[in-house]
Amino acid sequence: MYQLAETQDSRIAHYTFGKSIASNGVTVFGCDKARKGKKVFGNDPDPVKEIMLTTQNDIISGHIKKHKKGKVAGYEKIIREAGQTYQVHHRTVMFGSTWKSDSLKPANHSIIYHNGAHTHFRFPGLNRITSLDEGGLIACSGWEDMNATNRKVHFFEENESFTPVGIGSILVAMHDCFYHNVQVKQHFPFYVDSTETVQISVTKPTVILEITQDYPDVAEFTQQWLNQIEKGLIEIVNR
Repeated sequence: MYQLAETQDSRIAHYTFGKSIASNGVTVFGCDKARKGKKVFGNDPDPVKEIMLTTQNDIISGHIKKHKKGKVAGYEKIIREAGQTYQVHHRTVMFGSTWKSDSLKPANHSIIYHNGAHTHFRFPGLNRITSLDEGGLIACSGWEDMNATNRKVHFFEENESFTPVGIGSILVAMHDCFYHNVQVKQHFPFYVDSTETVQISVTKPTVILEITQDYPDVAEFTQQWLNQIEKGLIEIVNR
């Protein structure tokens, strides 16, 4: 365990999340009903180097210009500092309860993710995520071959129609739901074999991750992160 903590290896996440489901080329590390205070760790290999946040500063500036009194504007200094260190990852973490994330950078700050939040980014080095609720729910999903493709996050509060990006998309749901008349089990990678519009049926508000074959839309990833901060789904707090 201690060797893994010092080495970039996905096994530390596999071990600490407690549950791993592999299907259709995707692996999902997950926890449901985690005790308050449970800690999971990640120290995956670095993401593909050519996926850079080249427009990140422009996106932050544009967002603040539109929301001058918003939460992002209040966090501007630390967000710009964090943006120099986080990287686009091949995994996406989704949160079904409140979790606190700590890493080497940003120094002296923690990131709080609330129910419904997600992130496509990782900070370099060993990351620790702690459940702040009883019955904590979290999922970390990505291609087994570590290919960093585009991902879309959908939120369903009630039954809605849904059109997938394309054949070969993989869906990961935070709660059991139905894709047309087929059950999609919690955290189980579900293969999309048609582009037709179907109904997603849910019994509770459910986040569904769609992992596509397309190249990552880094600008959209960054904007989503800022939007979540604005909505209060993501907070930056003193450590």
